[in-house]
Amino acid sequence: MTFPDPKDFRLVVAGPNQNGEPDFLEVGPAVEFDFPGVSAGAFYWAVEDGHSATNFGGPPRQLALAGPNGSTFGISSFPAHSSGTAPAEEIGDSMTVTGDEEDGMHASETIDYEVVISGKVDVQLPGGKTRTLVPGDLLVMAGVPHAWKNPYDEICVYIVVTVGYNKTGAN
Repeated sequence: MTFPDPKDFRLVVAGPNQNGEPDFLEVGPAVEFDFPGVSAGAFYWAVEDGHSATNFGGPPRQLALAGPNGSTFGISSFPAHSSGTAPAEEIGDSMTVTGDEEDGMHASETIDYEVVISGKVDVQLPGGKTRTLVPGDLLVMAGVPHAWKNPYDEICVYIVVTVGYNKTGAN
């Protein structure tokens, strides 16, 4: 089975139209990202500052993971033989480089739900702990430092949903 490029998936949204009736909505474009040799993909939907009957989200305005009480939905990929190391200035404020010795370690104040749909990728935790994820694997990343490595001969494509939380307890 082959999948489209992560940036070419189609988003279909069912929600209330301008009259408040259930409908299929026309939505704006995804926010695409491409860190050559590291990762590429697109975020298609984001909810900022919590959801409600009048705020069920929309196409994201910028490349970022979910903030407190928010969420994002997208597709990402790691090219074959990629290092998983993006320059710190390119990953934005929604992720932080952790300063761990291992290359590419970063963390975010999100719970991430990820589903590998093609290829495989290694997810690494501090201390050299590594798991290889393959199609059908489900990952819950609970805000811990981690890095992605794809030493394999094929691209890894996965679905990602991030849910923001505020671990500092501040509003």
